[in-house]
Amino acid sequence: MNLNSLKYFVDVVKLGSFTAAGKKNLVAQTSVSQQIQQLENYFDCLLIDRSKNPVVPTNEGKVLFEESEKVLQQFVLLEKAVQESVSKKIKIQYSSIMDIQILAEILDEATQIDEFNIEIEKVSLSNIAKCLNQKKYDFAVTFDSEFYEEIDIKTVVLYQGEYLAGIGTHHPLYASKSLTMKQVYESELIMLSPEKIGKSYQLMLNRSLDEQFKPRISNFADDVESELLLIQQKKLLGFFPEHYPLNLNNDLINLIPIVDNPHKYKIVLAYKEKNLDKRNRAFLNTVKKFKQYRENL
Repeated sequence: MNLNSLKYFVDVVKLGSFTAAGKKNLVAQTSVSQQIQQLENYFDCLLIDRSKNPVVPTNEGKVLFEESEKVLQQFVLLEKAVQESVSKKIKIQYSSIMDIQILAEILDEATQIDEFNIEIEKVSLSNIAKCLNQKKYDFAVTFDSEFYEEIDIKTVVLYQGEYLAGIGTHHPLYASKSLTMKQVYESELIMLSPEKIGKSYQLMLNRSLDEQFKPRISNFADDVESELLLIQQKKLLGFFPEHYPLNLNNDLINLIPIVDNPHKYKIVLAYKEKNLDKRNRAFLNTVKKFKQYRENL
């Protein structure tokens, strides 16, 4: 016995016809007959009087009809409850290890206030604004540069800082306490590929040219691990957000402040106002409280 059997049975009783019940459910009349027969075998009694036209339920069939309607109505409510639960999921995208660290702090704070149903997924930085615009996610936690000129996307700043110069032990500037922009741009640079970092790449170039510097970019990397390795092996200089958790031995890479540095960053929570429902807004308010709490520390 299954729900389809009960549904077919209820429709046969209501319509007075196996054929009509089949048409309603887009199945052959024989399929309906087989399902009703299985019910009769299960309950070991005749449920439909097939000698009448239209067919009618037997006394036992009338009892099953009344109870089946209750079961089917309850199942509709069950489906609705599950669908509402799924729709209440707050979908968040992120792009880097720094994003996920800040997001973890936010979620820890949020769950102390409310039981949000959160679903998170890593997305390439170059695709993160597009995914938000296409409503694939409710929020994004990442670098603000990706939302440059995205007038419909609003942001809440979660963290901000400067980029530091990452230099390996073989580089002549490795032991420096600080660097000037002139020293940085006299060095050969490595960056993550434009396909990986999206608008951040062009914005970095624009800031550099505004300061009358032309970057000497000699290598691109597809990920941070490759970038760190190439910095050490090829005596290159790379840019890293301050407090970035290096995966290699810290003695191999020195992160050095740049005294006249125009390259700054913000990690933000991004969203589109018109896409937010009541649950999303509650989460957004929690994030704003989290931000205010951190600012007051």
